[in-house]
Amino acid sequence: MWWRGKREKLGRDFGLVWGGQLVDQFGSQVSRLALPLVAIVTLHASDFEVAALGAAGALPVLLVSLPAGAVVDRVRRRPVMIWCAAGCALAMGSVPLANALWHLTLAQLYAVALVVGSLTVVFDAAAGSLPLLLVGRERLVEATGRMNTGRGLAEMAGPSAGGFLVGALGAARAVSVDAASYVLSAGMLALMRFREPAPKPRAAGTRLRHEIREGLRLVLRHPLLRVMVLADAVTTFLLAGVSAFWLLYVIRELHWSVRAAGLVYGLSLIGGVLGGMAARRVVERVGMSRTMVLGTLLSAPLETVTPLVGRGPAGQWTVALAFTALTATGMVAVTATGSVRQLVCPPDMLGRMTATTRFLAQGLRFLGPLAAGALATWAGLRPALLVLAGATLLPGLILLASPIRSMREVPVHEAYAAGPA
Repeated sequence: MWWRGKREKLGRDFGLVWGGQLVDQFGSQVSRLALPLVAIVTLHASDFEVAALGAAGALPVLLVSLPAGAVVDRVRRRPVMIWCAAGCALAMGSVPLANALWHLTLAQLYAVALVVGSLTVVFDAAAGSLPLLLVGRERLVEATGRMNTGRGLAEMAGPSAGGFLVGALGAARAVSVDAASYVLSAGMLALMRFREPAPKPRAAGTRLRHEIREGLRLVLRHPLLRVMVLADAVTTFLLAGVSAFWLLYVIRELHWSVRAAGLVYGLSLIGGVLGGMAARRVVERVGMSRTMVLGTLLSAPLETVTPLVGRGPAGQWTVALAFTALTATGMVAVTATGSVRQLVCPPDMLGRMTATTRFLAQGLRFLGPLAAGALATWAGLRPALLVLAGATLLPGLILLASPIRSMREVPVHEAYAAGPA
């Protein structure tokens, strides 16, 4: 079984990083629910104003990703992460404070969403390379799987805890939980003993825009990184469209209750946790390239289950089981993909590679719901959902048609090649 054959622990420093990001992500799940509720309940925001708040949190991916990656490659990563976490704590902590003083405004919420979103982009660019630096390439897949398992746990527990905290404390006070989670995350990072080597000196006169272009060239010209980011961009676009109408479809067409829809979604997240835990064993038995391709291909048919099931409990259980398998296979594939990205990237460009990949893969995410809305208006809700879900086969076909299909071993960058295999 995948849990047999335990290895040595990944180390104290990795445990601190894992625990810090787990707490951080849990808090973020709470504020994801609480912050819009502050706008709706406390400030009586309109539908457009609430939508604008969501856009303010998503905008930094487009605006900040590329320069963030270049900046991160110029400095040591751990101090950057600590300062970003501290900044997020101050920004989030300002919401309950201003509410207690009766000075909370929508403008402040927009500013908080922009600041936290921007600092999170920088934090993620710095954090993307930490598993490789801490555990080495030999145990990278295991470490990446552990990080993804933590993310899955936060996504499972966060929304339920957020709803409880909002009910018990009120929306504004619940935001303080996220602020506290950032403080704890920064503290755990500060306790690390790991001291990252100084970054490679830059040539005199090197400008930020030149380094941004280097990151873009790396991702767009590398035969593996280019294919993976294309597959990710297509996946993000399609899943954003599916997500935009999934809840509407199951409630309007299948007559599910909101509670049933939430339960199905919550159960499916168990698959993500199991997939993260099993990723190392799967990669060892199947191989890195096959795991990426098969995981992506197997996920696609499971996306089409929702528009094909009938009404009633049988349909709900079918979707729950399908989505559990979907998130498990998806998490295994994501773990393998993330590991490959780090192994093929030069060490001094890990920040730019991470940020550029996020920019290219998620920058056009907002177009997915718009395309889904146009398709649903023309063809109807169920056909639109079926087409978008079926189209999620495309990323797997992209990988299948690429050099990844025949890749027996990961072409590890020469900087890591001297390490243990």
